[in-house]
Amino acid sequence: MVRNRGIKVSRMCFKRMLVVLTVLLFSTCAHGGAQTDKKLSSFSPGAQAALNRLSSLSKGLADGPWKYHTGDVPHGEDPALDDSSWKVGSGTYETPDGSVWFRRTFVMPAAVQGYELRGARLFFQFHAFAHGAMPEILYVNGSRIALGENLEPVELVDPIVPGETIHIAVKLLHTADVKRITPASYMLHLSPARPNPVDLEAEFESAADLLPVVTADDKARATQQKTLEAAANAIDIHALDSGDSAAFDASLMKAQGMIETLRPVLQHASAVLVGNSHIDTAWLWPWTETVDVVRRTFSTALQLMPEYPNYKFTQSVALYSAWMQEKYPDIFADMKQRMKEGRWEPVGGMWVEPDLNMPDGESLVRQLLIGKTFFRTQMGVDVRVGWNPDSFGYNWQLPQIYKRSGVDFFVTQKLTWNETNQLPLKLFWWQSPDGSRVLTYFPVCCRSKSSVPRSLTA
Repeated sequence: MVRNRGIKVSRMCFKRMLVVLTVLLFSTCAHGGAQTDKKLSSFSPGAQAALNRLSSLSKGLADGPWKYHTGDVPHGEDPALDDSSWKVGSGTYETPDGSVWFRRTFVMPAAVQGYELRGARLFFQFHAFAHGAMPEILYVNGSRIALGENLEPVELVDPIVPGETIHIAVKLLHTADVKRITPASYMLHLSPARPNPVDLEAEFESAADLLPVVTADDKARATQQKTLEAAANAIDIHALDSGDSAAFDASLMKAQGMIETLRPVLQHASAVLVGNSHIDTAWLWPWTETVDVVRRTFSTALQLMPEYPNYKFTQSVALYSAWMQEKYPDIFADMKQRMKEGRWEPVGGMWVEPDLNMPDGESLVRQLLIGKTFFRTQMGVDVRVGWNPDSFGYNWQLPQIYKRSGVDFFVTQKLTWNETNQLPLKLFWWQSPDGSRVLTYFPVCCRSKSSVPRSLTA
């Protein structure tokens, strides 16, 4: 799980999801080019090449060298400023902890990977890391367009105008230690007036993954794969290379129509996506700051619910609910109301999410005793799902402690950070030495930002 840092904690970690499938599916953490080839192994080489070409369009624009200057500069955002004496940073590099200006100028291309960018929008995100807050001011063509800490992608251009010169300036303010800079992201939101090649490629991969799960008959599966193969071969990559957008778009629509016939079969599987925000009780701030972090986060979750009627949220720390009950009773009342509607789900059952290596058994039992007692007496729910995604290891007796405390399921994921020994299981029974066991699930990997079906299946 990605930790919430500073003001960033007020955002919802929508990508951190508990996934429940009508068919129990195993998830996978790998992603990227090599994974795409593996996932497309059921297709012919020609079909794989076409689909990989569609996938490449998701990469957006490439970053380039940045000019940067340590210390404040009057009007550092001005496109006319002479920055010829500034240092040049490229790739990954470090800058001091004080304020730093960054500048880059580029010309908007007419196409990417052969795909014409008419009607598209460009989003931008500057990537920098330092312990604690990362205050950032973003300017485009001399005008400020964003200000905040740990900014999410910001719309840079709408619509894209080929040949337009774009001047970007970023000012990072003082941080707790040195700033580590990595390449910025330039994300394309393709025109909704045209068939989306990136979405279509994801549909192909998802269908190829899901059809073997939802179709038991070998002959039916073979027929379905032939449909996918024919649809992939209908994609006109030659038209893309030659700049014939109309012919390329027509081929995408033809392919889309062919795989649309598989929709009734694919709809036999469904997924429930539940929002969650992981909040450290104490990290690089006093616990009093955590109280306000919880208030902002819970308020955001509750504000989203009227706007998105199907949105559900889960939270795992009894202490945080107790804080809301004591300090912000209106928020706590809203939480209980949404819980009655089935849209706010308490999980975890512990008072906080503790380390699961060093505490002894008595400590873990009391975490559950106090936490479950609060949820039961103050919120009217008996929590049966254990939830501790951020511990770097687990006591072997934990299934026994969970089971005897009335917890039957366990959700975690930190073992996926292991660079040497990857646990090959995603959904499995974890058993203690005494024979007690809990059904354990590793949700979509914390290092994968994808929530499409291909990330949820094996």
